[in-house]
Amino acid sequence: MARLGLIAVGAALLVAGTAARAAADDEPMSKDPTEEAAAPAADGKAGGDACIDENIKADLFAKRKQRTSRERLFQQANRHELTLQGGYYVSDLFDGTYTFGGAYTYHMTEDLGVEASAAYTRLTSSGGPELERTFSVLAGKPRTELYFDADLIWVPAHAKMRLGGSITHFDFYLALGGGLVDSVLSEDLAGNGGFGLKFFLGHIFAIRFDVRDHVYRQQLLSQVMVVNDLTTTVGVSMYVPFTE
Repeated sequence: MARLGLIAVGAALLVAGTAARAAADDEPMSKDPTEEAAAPAADGKAGGDACIDENIKADLFAKRKQRTSRERLFQQANRHELTLQGGYYVSDLFDGTYTFGGAYTYHMTEDLGVEASAAYTRLTSSGGPELERTFSVLAGKPRTELYFDADLIWVPAHAKMRLGGSITHFDFYLALGGGLVDSVLSEDLAGNGGFGLKFFLGHIFAIRFDVRDHVYRQQLLSQVMVVNDLTTTVGVSMYVPFTE
């Protein structure tokens, strides 16, 4: 009988232990306090990153807008350009020689301008029987040749490049117009066209390189010919007003 009682007591304890474990398994597990503390911090960090990203985006957008609102470092619109220039003159019928002159340009916009220019050169020849006979006919007459031009200037490209340790801005432009050639061999209208490069120095000065082709009629003795005379010049420009 005592043995049976011990067996009954052991069975009862086993049943009670099983029931307690089942109840513990059904209880929801409590969260780790460190996890509960970390969760708000993580949410706060995510919110901070989002806020920082929005600020960076807004700053970059503002800088981009400011950059595109001023496309050029050097502003030309509504300014007057005064130029002194000199270079080399290549004639169809005579020897190459020097030329020099000046130009005035009014820039209506950044891309369009009108220019009036004047240049001086001298007719020279180093030989050739025909030319010598021509000059004997012209003995005592001036050999000065003057060019007067009015051109439309168009700037299709504005660019910049690194020159040494600094960034240099420059324009590539085209010129087309007409004028007058005045010499002992010609007093006729002339068409001209060409191109040039202009490198800006600060906000007042620029250096420009021009190539122009003048097409006009020239008379040697009794023969009238259409010639193409080229000029290649280097000039220094000053812009007024001095402030943009």
